[in-house]
Amino acid sequence: MKLLGATFVLTCDDNMEILRDGGVLIDNGKIQAIGDFNTLKEKYRHCDSLFYKQHVLVPALINAHIHFEFSKNTSSFVYGDFGMWLDSIMENRDEVFQDNVKAIQRAILEQKKNGVGTVCAISSHDLDIELLLRSNLRVIFCHEVLGVNHKDFENQVLQISTRLERSLSVKNDLFQPALALHAPYSVHSKLAQYLIDLAAKYNLLVSTHFLESKHEREWLDSQSGYFSEFYSKYLQLQEVESFSQESFLALFADISHVLFTHCLYADSELKQKILNYGAIVSCPRSNLLLNTKLGDNMIIGTDGKSSNNDVSLLNEIRYAFFSALANQDKASQYANIESLAKDMLYAVTRNPALALGLNNGILQEGKSADIAIFKLDCEDSRQITTHFVLHAKEAVSLFVNGIDIISQNINTCAEAE
Repeated sequence: MKLLGATFVLTCDDNMEILRDGGVLIDNGKIQAIGDFNTLKEKYRHCDSLFYKQHVLVPALINAHIHFEFSKNTSSFVYGDFGMWLDSIMENRDEVFQDNVKAIQRAILEQKKNGVGTVCAISSHDLDIELLLRSNLRVIFCHEVLGVNHKDFENQVLQISTRLERSLSVKNDLFQPALALHAPYSVHSKLAQYLIDLAAKYNLLVSTHFLESKHEREWLDSQSGYFSEFYSKYLQLQEVESFSQESFLALFADISHVLFTHCLYADSELKQKILNYGAIVSCPRSNLLLNTKLGDNMIIGTDGKSSNNDVSLLNEIRYAFFSALANQDKASQYANIESLAKDMLYAVTRNPALALGLNNGILQEGKSADIAIFKLDCEDSRQITTHFVLHAKEAVSLFVNGIDIISQNINTCAEAE
């Protein structure tokens, strides 16, 4: 057993309870109790204890959508329009994927420094799988599938089956295989159905990009616009089958956990339909770079460096926070700035944990002991969540299943100044 405490504990429960001088008791990777630090210390005298003065203790953050394979990119791609960006991806991605191991390692380290304990990694070529297996992070690893040429179906099936078999063989408490159906414009119906059948067979989460751009919406609605030329230009295909919005959504009817990423060009009625099938993940800075739209930020991920300047989840929620304040329609939804900050913290803790089917994201008895601790000089609790969103820079400790994966050698029964 070990007892962790901090000046402020943000539980991220339904009421966002905030504990002053709070403590969390950990045993066998789970939270056994939560409450006043000194009371717990007196009750559990036999266990090691550590109190972080002038720190904030929160659930380890969850990055619900990240492409590690693009971590080498800085200026290889074009921004401002999704079509221009996708053209540049097709032309330059091979170079970005080459010799990217060190870049992926830096991106993984950036997650840890941000207090991220869980990542939902979308992987096109599985170039990041070995590094993530050794990362000590909690990983949902989504093998991403693309393929619009139905004539290549047998080879496509062989590839995804081989990839999935590999990850299923190394599945453990911290590494959960999953699947990603890239987007409705990039997968033909037979391959998409095969992927869904695999997910149902092994009870896997499925992630997908959906209605990210006006070009995608135009293609699904009328098979016209940017994508009418894309396939012949880059894939030498003259005719390509197209989903409708409805037929694509219907694929996911029997999947327990589905993440629809972006959904920028879905109206309110369609968003409600999407939420009947799963959850919507937003990547604010990526959304703005490619489509100049912010998105709905109930669950937040960073996307990859293909469409972002870094993969810092703390930077992501800060940007979403300030953008919401600048947007009068969004700002008017909140009674005060603290309620907005709480929603930002929910978007990287409680909300993605529920969507991903994980037993973390909330500091509660019985939850996995995934905990992040940040230095924060603040005596006033009235806007502590706001100050966390504004000022949290780097986690001093990050616990996954009760094990500190940043500072392994801690002094027990001491006070961290």
